[in-house]
Amino acid sequence: MIGKKVMKNKVSTSKLFFWIFFAVFFWIAVTYFAQTKHILEVLSAGRWYWIILAVLCQLFYYPFYAYFAENIFEIFKIDLSRKEILPIYIASKFTDIALPISTLGMIAIFVKYGKKKNVSALGSGISVTLVLLFELLSFVLLSWIIILVLFAFHQSRAYLFIPLMLLTVFLLVLALLVLRITRSGGKLQNKVLLWPIRLIAKLAGQGSIDMAVIADIIKVIGKDLKNNKDKVLPSLYCGFITHIVNIATFAFIFLAFTGQLNILAILAGYVAGLLLTIISITPQGVGVAEAVIIATLHSFGLEVPVAAVITLAFRALLYWLPLFPGFYFFSRLELN
Repeated sequence: MIGKKVMKNKVSTSKLFFWIFFAVFFWIAVTYFAQTKHILEVLSAGRWYWIILAVLCQLFYYPFYAYFAENIFEIFKIDLSRKEILPIYIASKFTDIALPISTLGMIAIFVKYGKKKNVSALGSGISVTLVLLFELLSFVLLSWIIILVLFAFHQSRAYLFIPLMLLTVFLLVLALLVLRITRSGGKLQNKVLLWPIRLIAKLAGQGSIDMAVIADIIKVIGKDLKNNKDKVLPSLYCGFITHIVNIATFAFIFLAFTGQLNILAILAGYVAGLLLTIISITPQGVGVAEAVIIATLHSFGLEVPVAAVITLAFRALLYWLPLFPGFYFFSRLELN
C-alpha cells in the first residue's frame, strides 16, 4: 500500500515536471515564432546547395556526438549505448534553452533517464559532466591552434585570447582540484571547490554527500582513466571532430551568403561564438554570442547585414531549430 502511494507520488511529480516544461516550450515557441519564421526565410535566401550541406553536417553531428559520449561512458563503465544516448542528447537541446543554466539541463536529463537503466544516478551525472569536460578540453586545444594560426597571419583578436585564457586556467584549476582531492584522502573541506560535485549529487537525488565519498569517486575516476588510457586520446579526437563538423557547418553557411571562403574569418567567428556561448550567463549565450560573431566577421571585412545573416542562420541551425525535435524527444522520454 505504501509502495503504491510512493509510486503514485512519483508519477504525479513526473507529470508535473513534464507539464512545467511543456509550458516553457509553449512560451518559447510563441515568443520566437516570428524569429523562427524569419530564420527559415533567411536560410531560403542563401544558395540552397550550401545550405543543404550545412544541414547534412548537423544531421551527421548528432549521431557522431552520441558515439563520442558513448566512448567516454565506456571509460567510466556507464552502460548507455549511442542509440540510447542520441534521443537523450537531442532532448537536452530543449532543456538547454528552457533552463537558465544549460549545462545543468543536460546533466539532469541524463541522470533522470540513466536511472531507468538502473545506472548509478551519481555515476551517470559525473560521467556526462566528464563528457562536457572532454568536449570543452578539445575546444580549448583547437582554439589555441586557431589563435596561433590567426597570429601567424597577423589577424589575432585580443577579445578571443582573454576568455580563452580564462577557460584554460579553469581547466588547470579543475585538474589541480582533482589531484588535491585524490591526495587528501577525503580531508579537503573547501565548500566552494566542492560545489560542482555536490550539485551533481543533488541532481542525482542525493541530498548530502560527505568528503570520503567524494574522495572515493575521484579515485575511481582516476583508476578508470588509468585502466582505459588507450581510449582517452580517441575520445579527445572525437571531441575535435564534433567541433570540426560545426566549423564545416559555419563554412557552408558562410559560402551560402557570400559565395566565397574566408577561412580565417570562419575560424575566428566560430571560436568567438562558442567562447561567448560557454561563458555567457544567458542560455546558449543568446544575444551576446550573436553580437560577438557579427563583430568578428565585420572585422574581417564583411558588411554588417551579411555578417548578421550568416550569424543568425548558423546559430539557428545549431541552437534554435533543434529546440523543436528536442521537445519532441523530451516529451517522448518523459511520457514513457
